[in-house]
Amino acid sequence: MPAGGRCRKRSRAMTLPILMLMLCLAGGGVAHASATPLDGDGSQATMSDAGHTADGTPDPVAAADAIPETASTVQRRPVWEFGIGGGYFSGFDYPASSDSNRRGIALPFFVYRGPQWRFGGGGIRAVAIEQPRIKLDLSMGGSLNANSQGNSAREGMPDLDFLFEIGPQLEVGLLDRTMPSGGRVQLRFSAELRAVMSTDFRRMDGRGVVLEAGFGVNYRNFRQSGIDLLAALQSTYASERLQDYFYEVAPVHATEARPRFDAQGGYLESGLFAGIGLTPHRNLRLFMGVFSGWFDGARNEDSPLFETETSTGFAVGLVWTLKKSRRMVDVVELGSNS
Repeated sequence: MPAGGRCRKRSRAMTLPILMLMLCLAGGGVAHASATPLDGDGSQATMSDAGHTADGTPDPVAAADAIPETASTVQRRPVWEFGIGGGYFSGFDYPASSDSNRRGIALPFFVYRGPQWRFGGGGIRAVAIEQPRIKLDLSMGGSLNANSQGNSAREGMPDLDFLFEIGPQLEVGLLDRTMPSGGRVQLRFSAELRAVMSTDFRRMDGRGVVLEAGFGVNYRNFRQSGIDLLAALQSTYASERLQDYFYEVAPVHATEARPRFDAQGGYLESGLFAGIGLTPHRNLRLFMGVFSGWFDGARNEDSPLFETETSTGFAVGLVWTLKKSRRMVDVVELGSNS
């Protein structure tokens, strides 16, 4: 569980990425005072240029003046940090399911930020390209499981196992602006192509690939209040093997109320996330958010396992950072990573 790191939204099952996303939002922090902007020639500004006096003392006024209105900034982050994160989450078993899946969880988290490898934010990332406005990396993620027992549509069918994903992610910064009233607005485009595997920790099965693309916007330190406002809109397409996993009804599981269905690859869902994070203490972050899924027009909306065209869930929680390194590292932050 990260206090910073890779943030992303996904609604497949009651997913672990939702948990990761919320902890990301909680731990992303307000870094406007420690931002190290790029000079006009593309070189990194000195610390005195980026809001520090000549003797190294932070100068918030100079920092605000030093950040160009339309330039991505490099953030100074601890190389490592660890602590405890947790919360309560309410979602659904799988896309277009009407059966709720509610869980509370508390776990330790550890974040590591190296030049090429990053750990935290819901996975392990291998950074291939990291420029002020573009980032390409290899990352991992996952989703929580769901029991078919008690699920009105899947009763008598196999449970849905944990899902693990790995693949490249591209992020492009479209806007990075310091606002006159205080704070920083970031707009980004992101796209992910991931291989999906399911496991019950006794065996692992390939579940095809998933493609996601969308836009995200953050308003960090809204009007210098210490509050972060965040939103993301994303669409998801999945191969036939993953669609089979959610929506196919094999003859052996067919009933009068649940006829046989052959699922096909294609459009899976679109989703919207809106959240807020705040910092009542320098090592404590609180968060809350709402995520909605829209499934109208999905490739397999005729499946008997497809129950609803919309669903809405929420998450609340906190992150407490217990320890962090004194050594800092520059990382490009396009709004969803740190």
